[in-house]
Amino acid sequence: MGSQSEKGDLGLLFTNSSPFSFTQSLLLMPPLGAASKPGLRAAFGPYSVTQLVSKPIAPLFTPLVAYLLSKTVVREWEAEGVERLKVRVLFHMRGDANIGTCVTLHAFKQTEEQKASCITQPPLGLCVVTMTFSKDWFESDPNTHHHQGSQTFRQHHPHRIRARNHNRRQENFSAGLRAKPGTDMIQLYYSSFGTLTNLKLSPPRCVEDRLQQSQRKLYYIGPVTLEDKAKKSNKTKQGFSCSDELKEEQLWLNSDVLVCYNKGPVRAGQPVGISVNLRSNFSGESVIVRFKVKKGLLSLQAQPVMNSNLWTVKVERTSGSKHETISIICQRTGTALDTYGMETLQQVACLSLEGLRRSFGVAMTVAASWWVEDSMRSSLVSPHGAVMSFLSFTDRDIVGIAPITESNTIINTAILTSQPVSLPVIVLGVGHDGKVSDITAAVKCQSTNEDIVKVSSDCSALFVDGSESGKGSICVEVEFSLGTLRGFLCLAVWAPVVPLRISLSDSVLSPISGWSYHTDSGCSPVYQRSTIQILAQFSAQAVVPGGQPNYMLGSPDWFVDVTNLVRDWLRIDNPRVAALDKQNHLIGLEPGFTSLHVISNQWDGVLGSADVFVTSEPVAPGDLSVQLVGGLGLSVISNPSHPSVITATVTSHNTLYNHGQEASVSVWLQFADDTATLVSAFSGVPFSLRLTSLAESVVVVTSAPSQRVLAQGDGGGPLVKAELLVSNCELMSNHIDMDGGREGGGNRRLAKGSGWIRVNLDADLWPLESEDADFEMTDASDMFVESEKDVYGNSEEEQTSLNSSKDYEDSAGNGMVAKNDLERAVLTPNHEESAVYFSPGVEKEEHQRQFNQAWCDTLA
Repeated sequence: MGSQSEKGDLGLLFTNSSPFSFTQSLLLMPPLGAASKPGLRAAFGPYSVTQLVSKPIAPLFTPLVAYLLSKTVVREWEAEGVERLKVRVLFHMRGDANIGTCVTLHAFKQTEEQKASCITQPPLGLCVVTMTFSKDWFESDPNTHHHQGSQTFRQHHPHRIRARNHNRRQENFSAGLRAKPGTDMIQLYYSSFGTLTNLKLSPPRCVEDRLQQSQRKLYYIGPVTLEDKAKKSNKTKQGFSCSDELKEEQLWLNSDVLVCYNKGPVRAGQPVGISVNLRSNFSGESVIVRFKVKKGLLSLQAQPVMNSNLWTVKVERTSGSKHETISIICQRTGTALDTYGMETLQQVACLSLEGLRRSFGVAMTVAASWWVEDSMRSSLVSPHGAVMSFLSFTDRDIVGIAPITESNTIINTAILTSQPVSLPVIVLGVGHDGKVSDITAAVKCQSTNEDIVKVSSDCSALFVDGSESGKGSICVEVEFSLGTLRGFLCLAVWAPVVPLRISLSDSVLSPISGWSYHTDSGCSPVYQRSTIQILAQFSAQAVVPGGQPNYMLGSPDWFVDVTNLVRDWLRIDNPRVAALDKQNHLIGLEPGFTSLHVISNQWDGVLGSADVFVTSEPVAPGDLSVQLVGGLGLSVISNPSHPSVITATVTSHNTLYNHGQEASVSVWLQFADDTATLVSAFSGVPFSLRLTSLAESVVVVTSAPSQRVLAQGDGGGPLVKAELLVSNCELMSNHIDMDGGREGGGNRRLAKGSGWIRVNLDADLWPLESEDADFEMTDASDMFVESEKDVYGNSEEEQTSLNSSKDYEDSAGNGMVAKNDLERAVLTPNHEESAVYFSPGVEKEEHQRQFNQAWCDTLA
């Protein structure tokens, strides 16, 4: 993606260039997970230059990410009956997963610090730290902090780092890192301190010195407190129960019927209870509750309830091709005294459900749709308006989940292109032993703001599709869940600022004096052309409502060139006044006013506009500006303020070093209003561009239609003459008359110019690339486009080809049209045609006299 810092006028794209160079800032965003250095390439005609960037490109986000697997310090009972207080953090190193990163988890409480470390492992670049705390850390007495911290972590090759920080003040960390006295709050941070390339060592070790410790940067994870004992006691109870204490989820089917259930995750083989409850003042004699699930996922069993003397319950199962429906038919058999009114619930049915092992791998979530059926109806009622519930099962104990991505950033170009932009997601389940498993297929997910980012129905991708509100966010949360376990992603979404900035090289298009041609409607003038550049800022809203917007790269002065992204969405308000050609040049058609718009397919509106004036006042053509290119060089300078931004400068030279070597040609037509246009931009009208060598002992020009400039012998100067030959059907007046013109007019030379070229066949070296060893190459495909032909089409017999646009297109269209983007490479200079250089070996007296005579005739 190219970016440009606006420093003054946003005019023609190449106004920042010298005649033989082009400079542009580029924002480099390596592909997700890529570890190789980006390669940059510039091309012009047959010449190209390529080089790898010497230093890795820094991403726009921090590559090392921490996921806190629980919001509290959890209580766990080990086999020997000892209670342990633990916190677990999963670390993910984005990028090359084959390089291990050494990571340390820091826990601070008042003046105490505890540390534990791990090394990220392939294939995903993951590791898990399990830190165990002493109970002293959670005593209310502030004098009971004399203890020995212990910490462990588990991975494929475990190792320990012990920290003994007894009541010792941490000089390297500010007081803000520690909790306030008298609280059980622990602050968690993490840091990294080096990498390992050989992870096969047993065990791999990361060694740090004291200097590294003092200079290490800490990244904040968040606070944790000790888990409540009562809550933990309920969670540890396993097995079947419909008791009140396990009513984690409540689902009201209507005003009278409540379903209570444990949404999990529950280990496979352990049943989960579901209870059906009615309000005590329910007066009906019967009620039918039905739910539908996918076939073959659950086993079902009905259990007796305490007040079974009041209700009889029958469970029926009906199976279809894909789903099965369970019907809970409840019939009243007695009446209980209602002493508490409608606020009291009575349990009428209890079901035991179990996830079938054969139906899932690591984890499974079963969706069930519930509804209450009118008992007075004799036929089944469709589950219209059914209420959904979700039950999760696992084949192992999972203590936390973590969604991981290879980036935390989405640039919403879908608003500009209507093409979705997506970011893959993998949701991991982490067990007690630190092992991780892919549970993406079993989780539920939702975006907290779908006007900013959306999540796919299978939870495997985050995406934007252009239908968003147009506002980005520094941190929009996406929630993933497996039963009661939760995991969150904080995603930065950058959206284009509307309106877009449209820059025209010429917003006032005039007829070109002396150039017209016959059309079906009569004699039509040829109008000037304008290039189009679309620039966009990308912003994101602050997390705090009402905060100032944040701009990508940290400043509103940076614009991104999005011309190629929106070229299919450019429209002219009045197509009689102006039009766009196939290369998206803006062309005048008749005098008047119109606007150029960038439209949006998703928003049904306009993203940006620019005014265009087509005048009847002719503009006088000037000289042709001709440049001959014999090679390219490329230099790259990094931006100290933005590690992801580089400034690339492409330079060209006009020296040929081999006999028969070809020079690429670029020709611009200049005008009296200080504008210039590539000659190839006029490909829709008939003309001929004739190239002639003024010294065939130095360079020769091959015959039409594929005129090529080839090196012959040593010498140099403005040796290649270019002439633009056009038709002229002689309009009736100086002003534009669209209704007709006089016959005749013929063909004429509209403009001429010459290009400098030098041939040095004696050179020992070929200086195509920069002599600076630090020069680096960039993919400049936006700047240069390769073509199959290297010169303008048309022969010296232009007199016979100018009267018909069809003849021109047949003979010259391919070469001309393919060439036009190539010529954007550099603006060519206006050289004085009086200075001619020859090397001593060519300066023969007779040849010089003949050449000077030919040159004078040409100037005449």
